[in-house]
Amino acid sequence: MLAILLLPEFSELEAALALEAARRLEYPAYTVAKGRKGTPALAGSVWTPTYAFPAAPPPKALLIPGARRPDRMAQDPAYLAFLQEIWEGVEAVFLGFNAHLFLAEAGRLPTRVVAPGEVAQALTKQGYQVADGSFHREAKVYTTLGGLSLLKALEDWAQKAIEL
Repeated sequence: MLAILLLPEFSELEAALALEAARRLEYPAYTVAKGRKGTPALAGSVWTPTYAFPAAPPPKALLIPGARRPDRMAQDPAYLAFLQEIWEGVEAVFLGFNAHLFLAEAGRLPTRVVAPGEVAQALTKQGYQVADGSFHREAKVYTTLGGLSLLKALEDWAQKAIEL
């Protein structure tokens, strides 16, 4: 199962892209958030997650879309507990356009990453090495430039092309 973590003010594009990619791969996917109430997205929509943290089934992979101020959510004990609970069981973690900041704040971002513009600058200041490319895999973490580069990272993990 692919879990898509909905941080407050998340990127609908990246979440929808992941759900559609999973559907095309015939791979089960669900959305998960801190609670079951609606989660606001960047473009103004509100999504109701499939599961809240305590009820979510263990995922095989986790995708975190970019969001407004994602590093702040990594200071919330509920998000950290969810990450701790699932971390060992996931084989891949995919990061949207700035979700790197969430994983960095949580202390789980690998030292070598791919990141866009301002995110790359912020990570470089924190001592991370920024590589070239649209995505980079280090251990189980796929860092990406966000948007359609998430699709390329999912294809790499699935070892199968995803036709949209």
